[in-house]
Amino acid sequence: MNIFEKLKNVKIFKDIQKEHLEVLLLELKYKVKKFDKNEVIAFRGDEIEDLIIVAMGNVYTEMQKLNGDSIVVDRLSEGDVLAGAFIFGKDNRFPVDVIASSESELIYISKEEIIKMFQLNEKLLQNYLGVISNKTQFLSKKIWFSFTNKSINNKLIAYLLNNMNRNNQVLLQNSMKEIAQMFGVARPSLSRVLKEFIDEGIIIRKEKNLLEIPSKDILVDKVD
Repeated sequence: MNIFEKLKNVKIFKDIQKEHLEVLLLELKYKVKKFDKNEVIAFRGDEIEDLIIVAMGNVYTEMQKLNGDSIVVDRLSEGDVLAGAFIFGKDNRFPVDVIASSESELIYISKEEIIKMFQLNEKLLQNYLGVISNKTQFLSKKIWFSFTNKSINNKLIAYLLNNMNRNNQVLLQNSMKEIAQMFGVARPSLSRVLKEFIDEGIIIRKEKNLLEIPSKDILVDKVD
């Protein structure tokens, strides 16, 4: 597979016409690295020298707490950009550990090469700014969520409300272990709170990973 096939679905190249994208990538200098499942891609504090794009597979970022527990900060899949906001910063180092959650292939493009492409195509620059802005907003909301929702009850309620569709259903995209890591709590504690909600009829488990909220108001009333 050539570089065009690897990058045509990447978010920062969205809506760029094929012929323009091919021109951008014609002389692009890049590196491809492959990682096994659970292999560490980067450690917190490592210098960020390239823009990193997930070309295949899935990766996640995590922070280690002082007690040894870890919190999953973000999950990235094919087409996502890693470290996009940090590469141009003064302190361009990873603030988190980066780990492959499956066999993955990452593309590394130097800052100089990225700047060349920005100069050649304004749409690419707009896309790039949009991607890093959306990521910043996402992480800001996540920080707010962590600080304002202290109890497991509140964390779970906020998670359900944020992921509920128009049919009052929540499709769990992550395992209970992964959600517990996102919350920074123990998995058994989270499972216990979820079971209590189900036993009280606040949540109905339709399928293993599908939950239904009979009444949004009753769920909100459970906030501590």
